[in-house]
Amino acid sequence: MRRCVLGGVGLPRHSVGQSTGCGRRSAVHSVDDMMTTQLPTSAEKTLMSTTHHTRQRIPTPRDVLRRLPGDAAYLFLSWPVALLAFALACMFFGMVSSVVLAPVAVPVALLVASWAAQTERRLLRRFQGVDDAHGAYYPLRQDDSMVAKAWTLVRDPQRWLDAVWSAVGWVISTITWIILITLWGTVIGLVFWPAWGWALPQDGSGSLAGLIFGFTSYGAQAVVEVVFGILLLMIAPYVTVGLAHLQSLASRAILSSRSQQQVIEQLRSSRDAGRSAETDQLARLERDIHDGPQQRLVRLKVDLARIERQLGSDSPAAESIRAAIVSTQDTLEELRALSRGIAPPTLTELGLVAAVRQAAARPTVPVSLTTNLPEERGVLPSHVEQAAYYVISEALTNVAKHSGARNAYVELTVDHHELVVAVTDDGVGGADLAKGSGLRGLAERLRSVDGRLSVDSPTGGPTTLLALIPHGRRCTDADRARR
Repeated sequence: MRRCVLGGVGLPRHSVGQSTGCGRRSAVHSVDDMMTTQLPTSAEKTLMSTTHHTRQRIPTPRDVLRRLPGDAAYLFLSWPVALLAFALACMFFGMVSSVVLAPVAVPVALLVASWAAQTERRLLRRFQGVDDAHGAYYPLRQDDSMVAKAWTLVRDPQRWLDAVWSAVGWVISTITWIILITLWGTVIGLVFWPAWGWALPQDGSGSLAGLIFGFTSYGAQAVVEVVFGILLLMIAPYVTVGLAHLQSLASRAILSSRSQQQVIEQLRSSRDAGRSAETDQLARLERDIHDGPQQRLVRLKVDLARIERQLGSDSPAAESIRAAIVSTQDTLEELRALSRGIAPPTLTELGLVAAVRQAAARPTVPVSLTTNLPEERGVLPSHVEQAAYYVISEALTNVAKHSGARNAYVELTVDHHELVVAVTDDGVGGADLAKGSGLRGLAERLRSVDGRLSVDSPTGGPTTLLALIPHGRRCTDADRARR
């Protein structure tokens, strides 16, 4: 660990627990034990990542009745397709033991399984309203030979997933189909029992009323059977919808997993490209501001100073010239601050540690920086470094303006998957992520890079702002050696 003290001389030193690997991070303590910042364990980070829960809404009776026809049709039609596919697949895969038939039987079996999988996907789209029921197949080119096409079929992972579904889907659809037919057959039989119950023995041995309650009269049996039928009729739609939901989840998990993963990879790639383009654009904007307006303002200030000297201090216009020089200097400082906020030159040229050290030197509150990152550029992805710098810069600005702190501490720690940023001060506390618009802005900025923010700020202090930013790089032996 490297430690540097910025913004003041004689800052009290604080102890830092030694790292024991990529997964462990150090704890920061002040000398007077007023402040204790323990970086989170993996369990605590998991808890932070599950802060926002998605609650599954319980379907209303209207929703169930609206979905019932489609779900019943899906369950009823999927079993015959699964049965046919399973029988054909078993027949062709059974030929694998033959050296002569295997080269033909395996591709044909995979084609049969793919046909059944595509039919299942069409049923999902038609009756379940599933938009992502697609397969990710290797393309079969028309100009390829039969051997090349057969080899493409055999080495396609999606085809083998379809083959797995031909067996798993048959088992699942058989269970759901039996439950569906038995359930609704029982409902219909009970509700309409008065229309056919007269053909049963009159001693009650052929009815639920006779078996359960011992009724022997036809009227009493009819009433009990119809009541049971109505009760079961109220439950049957929920059971049907639940069975269809479970079967669709299983089929999508097997049949659409590759296509969903491809979509995720495409989204991740496009997001990374957007982040890279944004980073380049911000760096270009900073250079344009530095090389354009800033230089012209500096030249204007020099020209005004020369005019002031030429006019002399006794000239009536000298006071106006001096005011213009002060205004020009203020504008230049504001423009430099804006430029640093867009894309600090130190961050792009020297790296995150140097940029944080420069940011820590600006506030009036002394800041101690501890890090296990190397002091060089390009250690982490640019969007991660920019987000971390933004969080630290804003946090230190808030410390200087609102906390009343005497000291502040910044710790940058990288592990296998995340960059951990901890900013602590010994101020008055009371910061609230739910109330402060500035803190909410930091949380939104971190969310744009899949990061998370937490604030621990009891009244009276100390305040700890903790940011976790995924960086997508593994901890290397060189990282461990630096510790």
